[in-house]
Amino acid sequence: MGQDVLDGEQIRDALIGNTLQADYREDGKRRHTFYEYFSEDGKIYGRDKRAEQASGYTRYIGTWEVKDGEFCTSIGYGHRGGCSVFEQVDQDTYVRKFDGVEIDRVKIYEGRHHPNM
Repeated sequence: MGQDVLDGEQIRDALIGNTLQADYREDGKRRHTFYEYFSEDGKIYGRDKRAEQASGYTRYIGTWEVKDGEFCTSIGYGHRGGCSVFEQVDQDTYVRKFDGVEIDRVKIYEGRHHPNM
């Protein structure tokens, strides 16, 4: 069963004006969750929470662009930026890949999604 692979422009169309959520483990131990809202003007507004944080989210700002058929982000703040493609696994869930390597599973929420604080 083949999965649909979205190129940079298709990812842009899915993300602009919406919020991406990613949950994954770092070093096989700690859980890391972040939410990113993608604005039309090329900005990313993010909230990040690591399992060891007692409460609340750390906020950050980044940028996005479509480059050479991939969706590229630049964040800083300890996040891995770079260019990626997404493979769709169901209606609003995707596997995000950098250089063909799966790095996380992401979900897209309509509009500005605010996680429970």
